[in-house]
Amino acid sequence: MNNEALGSLNDIDPNYPTPQVYDFLARSDNSAFLEYVFNDPFGCHVFPGDVPDYPLPSFFEDMDREIKQAKQIHLWAYIPTCRYRCHFCQYPTVILNPKAASSQVVFRDLVDYNIKEATLWLQKVPSLAQAEVGEFNIFGGTPSLLPEPELRRLMGFYLNHFNFSAATMRFEGEPGSLTKSYLLLLKELGFTKISFGAQSFDDRIISACGRMHSAQECVDTIRHTREIGLDWVSVDLIYGMLGQSVDDVKFDMEKSLELELSHVVIAKLHMEEFMKSRTGVSGERQSHWQRKGLININNMTFPGLGKQYQMRELIEQYLSPGYREHPTMYFHQNHLESEKWKGLITDLEKQYPEVAIGLGGSSKCTRAEAINITDYNAYKQALDEDRLPIEGSRGISPLQREVNAFKMALSTLVPVNDTVFKQRFEGRSFYDNPIISHTLKTLVEKALVTVDGDLVSLTPNGVTLVEAVINTQFVTPQA
Repeated sequence: MNNEALGSLNDIDPNYPTPQVYDFLARSDNSAFLEYVFNDPFGCHVFPGDVPDYPLPSFFEDMDREIKQAKQIHLWAYIPTCRYRCHFCQYPTVILNPKAASSQVVFRDLVDYNIKEATLWLQKVPSLAQAEVGEFNIFGGTPSLLPEPELRRLMGFYLNHFNFSAATMRFEGEPGSLTKSYLLLLKELGFTKISFGAQSFDDRIISACGRMHSAQECVDTIRHTREIGLDWVSVDLIYGMLGQSVDDVKFDMEKSLELELSHVVIAKLHMEEFMKSRTGVSGERQSHWQRKGLININNMTFPGLGKQYQMRELIEQYLSPGYREHPTMYFHQNHLESEKWKGLITDLEKQYPEVAIGLGGSSKCTRAEAINITDYNAYKQALDEDRLPIEGSRGISPLQREVNAFKMALSTLVPVNDTVFKQRFEGRSFYDNPIISHTLKTLVEKALVTVDGDLVSLTPNGVTLVEAVINTQFVTPQA
């Protein structure tokens, strides 16, 4: 077993209970789980294909067929501009001063390229124009840096070329640029959901992240959205950050309840080593913390795994009375709906296609997936040559489609229902799949799931370790 990982697990705050998952991770026969959670930066939702170098024409055919059959799809646009790079960021971004004259050219180019990419998608996948968009998201980066004329131009294109008849619209920004006037613009354009990263409500932690906003600005942004009638606000928090203690997370939870947040995303951050690819937007850079040697400055260090799981249990303790976690890391008030876009792509009865437009986007259906280029210059070059900026594509074999469907369903934390699975796969039970059936035996033995008839449910340890379960356990059984 990795002694460094075990040492990290033993980093426990004596003022809080030993985390429930400690005994499981400390056992030598569970070393694969410990290795994964020690090296995992964010709880990545990864459901990769297993057929490399899949021909792009086949990918487009698969997308066209499944989009035509789907009740709804998830459509998102990625705007990679940022005023600065957060210290933990590993995503492809274009850093600029939004007030500089030169930046206005960049904003115009970004919208031009996004529209061109979307136009090429409509040409390659004809069913996309008629498909009912379930939810449309503008993600970042910091899309709230887009000047009003460019945002209006971008939305004019999407509203005129896609079927938004039943779509909800969600916009991601950051407190420094989600001003009251900008929020009013978003409401006018039809956005009803606002999301932004606070990371913490403690200015000391915010500063250690390299963020250039205050906790008060986060609170003001929440207040402004409510004042203008936008009640759906999702705030991103992170635990496991530089200098963060279990007490700090307790403070963030108390503040979250005080603010009565409708939705909150709480991600684990562990900085020992970033995954090299397949992050949220397929970034491959080192973080500023690593590259600039900022760790250990002012005696600030990262909390070990033991403290991180104490933080996770504290989050559950505070939120479980009034919130439901669905899917993993995404919390919503009990009387409100969960994240619609996540449900569209992960709920077992849905798992519809998603199309991503922009730098580093990830598009997929059940049969294939494609990842966009993450280098901005290469991205522009591809579009200048009238090519979709796809870096690579993978197919998904029939057996792996079932495995991915099961894993996505597990990630929702909802019991996986074999009756629904059979409806999805022409009567095939998940027990008919050798990878799933073999893995279930292991997960039951390790007390990570329980099986009751047609239902497979995660135990408390299974909920905590669901990402490790998904990303380490589903392998072809040895003959």
